[in-house]
Amino acid sequence: MVNPVTAIAPGLLRVLNAFVSSTLVSSTSEARRRIKAGGLKVNDVTVTDEKSTLSAKDLTPEGVIKLSLGKKKHILLKPT
Repeated sequence: MVNPVTAIAPGLLRVLNAFVSSTLVSSTSEARRRIKAGGLKVNDVTVTDEKSTLSAKDLTPEGVIKLSLGKKKHILLKPT
C-alpha cells in the first residue's frame, strides 16, 4: 500500500506523525511505546529516537519511504 505524502523536507515530517498518519499506529503515544520496544522501522532500520524526522535523504532509489510495524505490517510513503 502506498500512501502519498505532500511534502518531505528536513525537519518537516516527524517519524511519530508519519506512523500515525499512515495508520500503522493509532496515536503518538502508541508510537512512542512501540519505539521504546523496538517495533518501528524506517527503511528496515529500527527507530530509536522519537524526535527524529523524515527527509528526502530517507527516500529509497524507488522514491519511497518504507515504514514498518513489527514483521508483517508495512506501508510505503511516496512524496507527491
